[in-house]
Amino acid sequence: MEILGDFACLAGAYTGRMRVSTFTRSAGLAIAGLALVACTSGGSNGDAGPPDGGTAVCDEATISDVVREDVDETYPGASFVSLESWECVNGWAFARAEVDTSGVVVPTAFFLRAEGQFWIPTSIEEICSAPQDESDVPESIYRQACGN
Repeated sequence: MEILGDFACLAGAYTGRMRVSTFTRSAGLAIAGLALVACTSGGSNGDAGPPDGGTAVCDEATISDVVREDVDETYPGASFVSLESWECVNGWAFARAEVDTSGVVVPTAFFLRAEGQFWIPTSIEEICSAPQDESDVPESIYRQACGN
């Protein structure tokens, strides 16, 4: 999963792979940080049960660990700073986290889907590949990733 492909805010601000493919990672991160400053903090565990009946845990520690691991494995030089907010709905999660990229800390969005007891980072392209009415992604998560 690329961080650039996974920026979103309730207001519908998008950068990176999803809407603009010519940004470098650092430029995309900086712009996304500016666009996402207005996003709110907090957490919600909603219905954390995954669609396959597994037991993925939706809490701050678990979601933080998954996002930290994704940043560490995918983006050399970037580092997870903190989890700002998260929401879990029917086996899907949307998380906002602060990520440090070369000394610039930006709010970044991450999308996760539950597979058994594990949360799997999922790209915006995968989430938005089908219209919402044909997708198994909950509406609130779909809107975070794809807009209206």
